[in-house]
Order: sequence, then structure tokens, then C-alpha cells
Amino acid sequence: MPTYISSARASSMDLFAPWRILENFARHRNLIVQFTRREIEKRYRGTLLGIFWSFLTPLIMLGVYTMVFGFIFGGSFGHSGETKTQFALGLFCGLLVWDFIGGSISGAPGLIISNPNYVTKVIFPLEILPLCSVGAAFFHMLIGFLPLLLFVLIAEGHLHLTALQIMPILVPVILYSLGLTWIFSALGVFLRDIGSLIPPALTITMFMSGIFFPLSSIPQSLRWVLELNPAAILISMARNALVFGESLNWAGLGIQIGMSLVVAILGYALFMKCKPAFADVV
Repeated sequence: MPTYISSARASSMDLFAPWRILENFARHRNLIVQFTRREIEKRYRGTLLGIFWSFLTPLIMLGVYTMVFGFIFGGSFGHSGETKTQFALGLFCGLLVWDFIGGSISGAPGLIISNPNYVTKVIFPLEILPLCSVGAAFFHMLIGFLPLLLFVLIAEGHLHLTALQIMPILVPVILYSLGLTWIFSALGVFLRDIGSLIPPALTITMFMSGIFFPLSSIPQSLRWVLELNPAAILISMARNALVFGESLNWAGLGIQIGMSLVVAILGYALFMKCKPAFADVV
């Protein structure tokens, strides 16, 4: 077991300055890579299909949701000339993004309490655990995007140039997920009920994220409720760019990047403020 060196109590500048946060993670980059790899391997350890589950799981959910929402309920994302194949691909895209968000957040409350040795026995940079968990979830999402891109290529005969815009769209998705993972992993140490509240909250949020319908289908008087959910906006952006070839609203994306950066920094600051008290509770 390597020896880890903790830093002194962080100042306000260390907690809220993005460059100081990045410097902290740069010091622990080898450890971050090691633990992220471990998180990825842990998911497939002992399974027969291994990494193939990252392809199979979203495909199974895609089949179920396409049958229910596409054929039984006649779902559509409201694009002119939209086919059932495009609806299925748009659904697949939304599910992949949501699976990353939900997968990152769902395990957050137990991240610290499930690793008591790192809290009480080893001088260890605990703040990297949420980062590694989100990194592993991001890897699984990227694996899932491979069959999606292949299906879009087969169905459309080409990939839209706007598909490249998925990369900037994922920036706020990652930052929001990371910030919330830091928040819930810290609060989960002191409030164990959070672990029970997160799953139903995620289910409710999933159905409010526009995965199965376009935001335009919601009456204008109620649409603001969904627009308060960043996942709904970002999933719609990702779907429109990748499947339907629509260019981004760059101003809207800029707002989301700025807001997600604030959430990530606040989440990190809260985690670091709570960190000294973890050993008293775990």
C-alpha cells in the first residue's frame, strides 16, 4: 500500500478557486487513475459478459422504453418527418446521458461510509473518491455511445456534423454530476437517510428530464418547471445535435456551463469543509 500525504487545512482560496482545485487533483493524478480503473473493473468483476454489459444494459432499456413510449403511447420528439427509428435513437441518447447522471449520484451517499479504512486509518485525499466514481460512470457512458453512433450511421447513412457538439454538451453534464456527487457523498456520512431518498428522487427526476418527450410538448405555463432541471435542457441538446442534426444554442450552453461550474465548486467546498468531521462519524 503506497503512502498518501494529506494537505493542510484548505483556505477559502483553495476551496473556491478552480485552478487550486485542479492543482490538488493534479498532485493526486496517479491515484485518481488507479482508483478510477479499480471502479471500472469492480463493476465487471465476476461477470461472464464483462464490459459487454455496458452495451447490453442500455440496449435492453432502449427496447423496453421504445416499445412502451414509441409504439404503445405513440411517442415522438416533435421533429418534422421523424421516424420511429429516430425516436428510438433519441431515446437511446437520452438514456445514456441520464444513466451517467443517475449512476454518478445514486452511489454517492455510500461512497465515504463504505470506505472507512481511508477515513480512519490512512491519510488519504478522500475528495478523489467522488471524482473516481464519476470518472468510472463516464467511461461506461462512452462505451454506450459507440453502438449509438453506429446505429445513427446505419439509420441515417451518415453522422451529422453537429454530432461533434456532443463534446461541449457533456462538459456541464460532468460538472453537475461531479458537484452533486461531492455534496451527497459528504451529506451521506451524517444523514444516512439520504441513501434511501436518492433512488425515488432520481426516478421522479428522470421522468422530468424530457427523456421520453420533447420539452415543447409541455404547456408553456408549466414548461418552466422542467426548464429548472438542467438535465432536461442538456439531454434535449444532446439528442437534437446527435440524432436530428440541430445546431446548439451556444448561449444556452454557456449558461449551463457557468451554472454547472458553480455547482461543482460549491460541492467540492462543502465536501472539503465536512471532511475533517468524517472520522468522528464513520
